[in-house]
Amino acid sequence: MNLHIRSVNTLLPPIRHEANEVEYAFMHWLSGQDKATQLKARRILRSADVDGRHSFLTMDEIFSDCGLSESTRRYREAAIELGTQALHEGLELARVRADEVDFLITTSCTGYMIPSVDAYIADRLGMRSDLVRLPVTEMGCAAGASALIYASQMLASKPGGIAAIVNIEFPTNTLQFTDYSMDSIVGTALFSDGIACTILKEGDQAGRVSIEDIQMHQVPRTTEILGYQLTDTGLRMNLDEALPDVIAEHFEAATESMLSRNGLTLHDIEHFVIHPGGVKILDRIQSLLDRFGGDVGRSRDIMRRYGNMSSATVLFILESLIKSDPKPGPALLMSFGPGFVAHQALLSINEQESQS
Repeated sequence: MNLHIRSVNTLLPPIRHEANEVEYAFMHWLSGQDKATQLKARRILRSADVDGRHSFLTMDEIFSDCGLSESTRRYREAAIELGTQALHEGLELARVRADEVDFLITTSCTGYMIPSVDAYIADRLGMRSDLVRLPVTEMGCAAGASALIYASQMLASKPGGIAAIVNIEFPTNTLQFTDYSMDSIVGTALFSDGIACTILKEGDQAGRVSIEDIQMHQVPRTTEILGYQLTDTGLRMNLDEALPDVIAEHFEAATESMLSRNGLTLHDIEHFVIHPGGVKILDRIQSLLDRFGGDVGRSRDIMRRYGNMSSATVLFILESLIKSDPKPGPALLMSFGPGFVAHQALLSINEQESQS
């Protein structure tokens, strides 16, 4: 592969809700439930280890009895506005004009619209009429890595080509007001909103980060452990408590073939860019990586500061890594999602950014 990342930038919706504000609204939402449920829910929220989260909605709007039509309207307006802003800023950072982009990939599992959001973004930014667009709507949290895989495959067919990825996630707009199940409670405790943009280029000159290899890995007979169910009132969370165990059980197998064909093992990975999912998942992965000298501290930090932003989260982690002036070496980027899948990219952190 001869592919490098020109830029990674992130964007947070304008409203930040601190942990104490979230807890007050969260417990008010559950005030009609029995005491045992309330106590368990409070423990879940506090153990999520999220200091604050962003949303394009006020707390009253998040915890409201909102139907599918209204949540879709909210999503559409915010996705177009913030998605366009994120790509505009990303193109400026990468020193790329909108009409130079050959491929545009958008990811989002927290809302649906037809035409898809990429059509509106392309129109607003004056992108080319022959632009190849790919909206990815059903890959969940995995789509952060999935989009890098799709972009890599697209760029392999176009020497010198440029791809843009925009991840747009608004989980706070999906809360089901009358769903007090543990799945809904855990999802509400973990998730928040975020947008990310990545610009990639195929070419001879290596950038600060290169993509060396890509791989998807699906675990058989696990399709029901994670996802959304589309109901009359909106998206209802499905989050099986076995998820951390499944990830821990299959983590090494998911990475083995990609690393081995590049002459690497987990011992050789200098940086881990892992979608956090939640504290339990991070704890299980950390216990595995302890044997290899690996660390998920950066994933834990992003989760603490912003919550789980679905497909955008892994790019927040990658942006944080790039800004830290990291030591050169191989990096493993991985995100998990419904299917159940582990999608990954082997990155190379290089000495310096391209000046092209």
